Amino acid sequence: MHDPEHGDGTSLADRPHRRRAVDNQRRSAASADQVHRAMVAVRERTPTGWHAAARQHIDGALHAFEVEPVSGCIDAVACLIPPRCGFCGWRVQVGTYRIGFAVYRDGGARVASFATAGDALGAAIRAVGKEIAGTAHR
Repeated sequence: MHDPEHGDGTSLADRPHRRRAVDNQRRSAASADQVHRAMVAVRERTPTGWHAAARQHIDGALHAFEVEPVSGCIDAVACLIPPRCGFCGWRVQVGTYRIGFAVYRDGGARVASFATAGDALGAAIRAVGKEIAGTAHR
């Protein structure tokens, strides 16, 4: 059967796989564009003693910013994840050697979303800062 999206022949069983692959490529490219457009704002707002870098952890994955303290005093990192289908804003995911968690809205069990990457950066720094403070007391 002719596949109009790829210009070649394909089986009926292979078409859904190809469509998912194309959708994944589009989402990855869109996230790369969003991260690239936000890069200057994030770097300008990154405080002294912190490091922010654009990352794509594995080929084909979504792009994000990784934010961490430069000092290396704790194994904690925050990821700023750009908006995508079903999410209206930037999200923050924090990971440590023990656990990973999303940043949630106050008073509810909904993942927080932020209008800009800069706003998400502020939330990420606060969340990682709490992890640093919590580790100092253990």
